[in-house]
Amino acid sequence: MREIILFFVPLALSILFVYLFGKLNKKNGVIGKDINKLDQRIVPEAAGIALLVPVWFAILAIGLFYQQEFNMFYFLFGLIVSAFAFIGLMDDTKHKFMMKTAPWTFRAIPVAFVSLLFGAVHFHDPVWAVMIALFVAGLASFENTFAGLNGWEIGSGLIISVFVTLIVSTSLDPNLVLLSLALNGMILGLLFWNRFPARVFPGDSGTLFIGSAIAALLVMNQRFEMIILGTLFFLPHFVDFFLLKLLTNPRDVSQSKSLPYAILPNGKLSIPKTGNGSKLDFAKLILKVFGPLREWQVVTILWAVTIANCLFWSKLFGVI
Repeated sequence: MREIILFFVPLALSILFVYLFGKLNKKNGVIGKDINKLDQRIVPEAAGIALLVPVWFAILAIGLFYQQEFNMFYFLFGLIVSAFAFIGLMDDTKHKFMMKTAPWTFRAIPVAFVSLLFGAVHFHDPVWAVMIALFVAGLASFENTFAGLNGWEIGSGLIISVFVTLIVSTSLDPNLVLLSLALNGMILGLLFWNRFPARVFPGDSGTLFIGSAIAALLVMNQRFEMIILGTLFFLPHFVDFFLLKLLTNPRDVSQSKSLPYAILPNGKLSIPKTGNGSKLDFAKLILKVFGPLREWQVVTILWAVTIANCLFWSKLFGVI
C-alpha cells in the first residue's frame, strides 16, 4: 500500500505543479522556442523546478509515517537535489531576471558544500566525500547534456530511474525503495507535459534535479558495485558527449551557435547541410543511420537505446 501511495501521490503532485509552474513561468516570460517545430512555438521553460514539491512531500511522508523519526540521509537527499535544481533555475532564468550570468563560483560553492556534506555523511572519509561530490555533479551534468528534443532527457531519465529502483530494492533500507518509486512518479509527471509535442520544457532545473537525484540514490544504496552499475546506465550519455559532441564540435558542444537539426517541409528532422551539419550528437547519429525522421521517432529510438543499455548492464551484474 505504501508503495502505491509513494508512487501515485508524487505523480499527481508532479502533474499538477508542473502545469502550475508552467503557467506561472509563461506569464513571467520564462519561455523557450521549440526550434524543432515548423511553427517555432513558444513553450514555458524551467518547469522542472516544480519537482521540488513532490520530492519534499515524499521525504516528509517517509520520515513522518514510515520511519517516524528524523532521517539525516533523506534530508540531505532533499538538500542536494534542491541545490542542483536551484542552480539549474538560475541558468534557466538568467536572461530574464539577471543582467548577466551569476559568477561560476557563486553557483558552484553551495552545490559543492551540500555534495561534500552528502558524501561525508555516507562514507565518513574526506577523500570519498570529494569523490562522491564529483560523482553526483558528473551524473547531473550528463543528464543535462543528453537533451534537445521533446521528451528526450526526461524519458531517458525516467528509464534510468526505473532501473535504479531495481538496484535500491537490494538495499538494507526498505524505505529507499519508496523514495526511488516517488522519484519515478515525479519524473513521469514531468514527462506527461514534456512528451511530444511538449507543452513545457524542463530546463536545467529539471535535468539537474533528475541527474542528481539518481546519483544520490545510488550513493545512499552504499554498494560500490551498484554505483558502478548505475554509472553504466549513463553510457549513451557518455557517448553523446565525449565521442560525438566533444570530438566533432569542441568549440560549441551545446550546439547553440546554429540550429542542430534541419526541419523539412513535412515536419521531419534531418541533418543540416550547413552550420552543425558535420557536428554530431546521438540524435543526429540516428538521423545519419535512418535518414529523416519525425521528432517523436528519433526520441523513441533514443529511449530504446537507453532501455537496451540498462537491460544489458543489469543482466551482466545479475540485478535481473
